[in-house]
Order: sequence, then structure tokens, then C-alpha cells
Amino acid sequence: MPFTPRQLAALVVATSFAAGLNVYATVATLGLLDRAGIVALPPALAPVASWWIISACAALYLVEFVADKVPAFDLVWNALQTFVRVPVAALLAYGATTQLPLG
Repeated sequence: MPFTPRQLAALVVATSFAAGLNVYATVATLGLLDRAGIVALPPALAPVASWWIISACAALYLVEFVADKVPAFDLVWNALQTFVRVPVAALLAYGATTQLPLG
């Protein structure tokens, strides 16, 4: 199912914003929504619907949930996530827009 440019813009903005808040919950939710047939992701984002990706993101989300409760671990975790959130959000945005024409 091809997306209209407006639908892609909405997907990119919402996904990038959500990934900045919690990248693992965002990716797992996108995968589950695609698996359930609620949202049809662009073909470039098909790997997000893999059970391996969904499971890994769910596990990392649980680690992040626990990390927020432990002060020292939370500090280190958030420092490391600074280098994860932005590239993942950029890759999601890129994957969502690869089907757009260049002209």
C-alpha cells in the first residue's frame, strides 16, 4: 500500500518524535502495529516487523524501564542512549521516505 506524501510526513514526524522519547518502545510498537495490520509500514521498514526486532526492542525497553529506577545506572544508560536515539530516529525517517520520488 503506497503512502501519500502527507501520510509519510505524518509517519516521519510522529515516529521521529516518539523515537526521541523512547526508541525501543517506538520500534517495538511500530513492529506490532504492522504485524497486527493496523499500520502498513513502507517496504524499507519491513525489518521492524520481525519478531527478532520486536523482541529485542521489548527487552531493551524493560532494561530502560529498570534503569530509570537505579540512579547510577540511569546516568550511564542515558549517556549511551544519546548516541542511539538520534541515529535510530534518522534511520526510521529515511526508511519511511525511501519510496518518495526524488523530483
